[in-house]
Amino acid sequence: MRPTIAVMPLVDDERESLWMLPGYMDALREAGAVPFMPAVTTDDDEIQQIFAMCDGSLMTGGHDVEPRQYGEEPRFDNVVPNAERDTMELALLRLALAHDKPVFGICRGLQIMNVVCGGTLYQDLPSESIPMSTIISDPHTTGRCTIYISK
Repeated sequence: MRPTIAVMPLVDDERESLWMLPGYMDALREAGAVPFMPAVTTDDDEIQQIFAMCDGSLMTGGHDVEPRQYGEEPRFDNVVPNAERDTMELALLRLALAHDKPVFGICRGLQIMNVVCGGTLYQDLPSESIPMSTIISDPHTTGRCTIYISK
């Protein structure tokens, strides 16, 4: 039986919709998995069921992680979190750690993993005076995925 991978949905606030980049699904299929995209939920029973249905998870990019999730108050107006997605992904990641299920992170996915492991984040790199020479942006994204390289 092929492994099932829960692919966290991308949320479009303006269109009130969930969506996914086909390349993520295609890559998982090519790797031998059966990907599926669950609805965003904060219901504990639904989160438990999603977790039980998958052999692993792909945490995708998207909204900013709510600063309160890593012990900070929001300081910038351009930080755009999605509380429901934070709740769901934090719970799924904690379950994955407790049950040793694999998780792969892309952009926001890596950030939410960092938060679950006790880390913090820069809320807004330019506003926090991070030198632009140390910031790498992926030209294939909508500008949301930025990596800070420390020296």
